[in-house]
Amino acid sequence: MRFKAPLRHLATAMRDTQDIKIVALGSSSTAGTGASGRAACYPSRLEAELNKRYPHKHFTMINLGVGGQLASTMLARIRTEVLAQKPALVIWQTGVNDAIADVGLNGFRETLRRGVDELTSQGIDVILLDMQYYPRSEYVAGYRSYLTAMRDVGREKDVPVLHRFDIMKYWVASSQFSADELLAPDHFHANDLTYGCLADILADAMQDGLTRTAGAGG
Repeated sequence: MRFKAPLRHLATAMRDTQDIKIVALGSSSTAGTGASGRAACYPSRLEAELNKRYPHKHFTMINLGVGGQLASTMLARIRTEVLAQKPALVIWQTGVNDAIADVGLNGFRETLRRGVDELTSQGIDVILLDMQYYPRSEYVAGYRSYLTAMRDVGREKDVPVLHRFDIMKYWVASSQFSADELLAPDHFHANDLTYGCLADILADAMQDGLTRTAGAGG
């Protein structure tokens, strides 16, 4: 849960500005499908958590999650919807729908590369939020290959990746939670518990990354 890549642009925004915008780009996990309401989705919970941890700053999370979207559709939305917001950071959650549809690993990788390049070239940090664990994911051919592709792009482009799949699977394997406790009744989407945990983990990793980036003079 410690990011291996820095958050330089977010650290600069934290130093120089009072109001900090973060865009959550993604599919149903970002939109909050399975949550009890808009306030329970992870972007809303993360906004509240960051404002609590940094009371002298004002964080605004802009939720651009649209259920069912592929990474290629989100790539097109970066130029039309994301850049206009002028965020310091974009959390890009994707991969699940691409793996289920099997859009092709090479194309998926190239889509991620292009999206990350477009954002970072505008002075915007990127966190890649990888795929959720759910019991049927073990039977989706190539699911782990798409996970690996996301992590490869993160290393290649030196952007942080939050390993959501590994975290959720560990919770189940270690009996901290059952799949029923972590997922909505459809056994696919997250629920309030998981969205809240995800927000806390992201806040922890971001706070740690900001501290280390500032300490390194980044």
